[in-house]
Amino acid sequence: MDTALEKASARVVTMMTPAEKARLETKARRARLSVAEFVRRSVDAYDPDEIQQIEQLAELARAFRDSARRASDAVDRANADVAKTIEHMKNMRTS
Repeated sequence: MDTALEKASARVVTMMTPAEKARLETKARRARLSVAEFVRRSVDAYDPDEIQQIEQLAELARAFRDSARRASDAVDRANADVAKTIEHMKNMRTS
């Protein structure tokens, strides 16, 4: 809202499915807000640029997870190679 003193004076009618309405009412109830107040706060909170940034961060997080998984696999392979090398060296000493 622009100012704290501004009073709600414009009506907005929005058509939605019964399931959407039920979800809206559930979310408002969980937030302990009226549906109207929940919608007003949602309008203030929604920022398409922020949504795009969140989607980009999610993509980066997926790429990081995949990279970390590949790095972990490489470390596991290296550890296995080191263990084989150590075992081979022990066998050479006892031969």
